[in-house]
Amino acid sequence: MEQYAKYLRKSRFDRDYAELSIEETLKRHDAILEKIAREREYHIARTYYEVVSGESIAARPEIQKLLEEVSAGLYAGVLVVDLERLARGNGADQAYISQVFQFSGTKIITPQKTYDPSNEFDEEYFEFGLFMSRREYKTINRRLIRGRDSSAAEGKYTGSIPPYGYSREKLPGEKGYTLKPAPDEAENVRLIFQMFLNHTGTKSIANALNARKVSTRHGGPWDSSTVRNILSNPVYMGKIRRGWRQQVKSLENGAVVRRIRQKKDMEDYHIYEGLHPALVSEADFYAVQALRQEKKPTPRVRESLGLQNAFAGLLYCGVCGRRMGRTTASRARGRRARLRCEGGGACPTVSADYDLVERAVIDALRAWLEGYRVRVDLSDFSRDIEDWETRRSQAQRELERLDAQMENACRLVEQEVYTPEIFQQRREKLDGEIAQERTALAEAEEMLERLRAGSKSQAELIPHTEALLDSYDAMTNQERNTLLKEILQRIEYRREPGGQIEIDLYPRLPKR
Repeated sequence: MEQYAKYLRKSRFDRDYAELSIEETLKRHDAILEKIAREREYHIARTYYEVVSGESIAARPEIQKLLEEVSAGLYAGVLVVDLERLARGNGADQAYISQVFQFSGTKIITPQKTYDPSNEFDEEYFEFGLFMSRREYKTINRRLIRGRDSSAAEGKYTGSIPPYGYSREKLPGEKGYTLKPAPDEAENVRLIFQMFLNHTGTKSIANALNARKVSTRHGGPWDSSTVRNILSNPVYMGKIRRGWRQQVKSLENGAVVRRIRQKKDMEDYHIYEGLHPALVSEADFYAVQALRQEKKPTPRVRESLGLQNAFAGLLYCGVCGRRMGRTTASRARGRRARLRCEGGGACPTVSADYDLVERAVIDALRAWLEGYRVRVDLSDFSRDIEDWETRRSQAQRELERLDAQMENACRLVEQEVYTPEIFQQRREKLDGEIAQERTALAEAEEMLERLRAGSKSQAELIPHTEALLDSYDAMTNQERNTLLKEILQRIEYRREPGGQIEIDLYPRLPKR
């Protein structure tokens, strides 16, 4: 029995369902596709629900799973409400989706039309539909940005989540929203500005709020970065900022990755007069900015001393997940270096002397190495590599055989041995088999690359660990840190009041 799949995704540009939640929209779309499946007697093997907002394939895990199974030839067709659900991202994503469906011979079924990638005209129609979908996406996106810029210039709040200290309020008799002070939170905002103007540091402010059992908007503890974000936001002096966050795209492992960068200088983005009331005066806000400029950040590593923490970028609290920072104890305690959770008073993890933590990490690493040697003796990548090389060779030979059959079929139709109808049937069958073997070949090459990388990683992991343990005392902290990062992804530290130090290691183990 032929199997079909359904793919459901709510676009943020849906006009017909703008007021519905994601769940309600997907439910309506599912009912449309279910009706088609019932009327045409399609057997639905799986339904994919995409609830993320990303437009690119890299940001949508469900489309990745669907394309992987389509490429493997699991489905005769995929049901979608319209083409834009599959791809409204960049041209590379659209080309990739088109190739996956074409090579696997999988149909795309919408309420308006069924697209057969093996049909030349349907293929062109499908690619044109994706192109128009992308064009429409860009047009709507530009229109939305212009609309938000205009709203911000009018003093309206354009964000969907209000900043701490405010709630979002619909403007009466017109489109758009403004902000309304949230009494308890607003008092905390005023307190933060006042404490900073009295020369209290951001970390001390965060600790004071945590000591008062004040939670952030998300219910978590305060830290210095949360306090800094409030101190730098002009919304609290009655302004609206626009363009302070910039989306930066980069290409990583063949996928487009989007990251958000915040502009720190107020001169680099637009500021408008807001319709909402201020929580602090302009004078106080700018006084805070001037004071923040005076507080120059301490260099992370002084050239004269070099790196002081061999576990920099590796050691994290096992309770709250924050970094463990190196500090220097008071003179009364002999100015010993200690490692302390940056969660401050909000985290119950107890600090410890740097030397004790260092010894615990080395002991844990030595114990792990002994166990890993046994595991390596029982695990051999070479057998798996040999098996996948055989599979690759089989796929290559099968592709050569199928290509020869395709050439022979073309020759027979030229000699009028095959009628066009017979040739079309033969070609469809061969196209399906060729697509299947190409998928098998691609899978074999991918697995071989992964296994060879794993074998190399396995071969290097033990010598690197042995070199670290044998020469640790003679190394500088920078050398220790570099080698530790080649061996470990992460180190987690735990210690309860009156308890012993507990260390969990996360080595960079090779993957099969």
